Amino acid sequence: MTIDKEFFNVKYKEGSLDPKTAQLIFFAVCIAIGHEEGATLHLKKARECGASEDEITEAVVYAMRPAAAKVRNVAKAIIAK
Repeated sequence: MTIDKEFFNVKYKEGSLDPKTAQLIFFAVCIAIGHEEGATLHLKKARECGASEDEITEAVVYAMRPAAAKVRNVAKAIIAK
């Protein structure tokens, strides 16, 4: 069952994602923004929802990809000068 919600003027249906996927997303986003307490909380919740270590590791890699791509692009631009 979904619940209609709004967050910063974005309307969405909470519950559209299964709980494990939602917690893995929260975990990855918290890692990406450096929110250690949130990452710890959502990792615990993801595990409680049945997330495997492989799923957790995959979420970590997804959190790293945008930052790694930015580092690569900045390095290429600076080296090319």
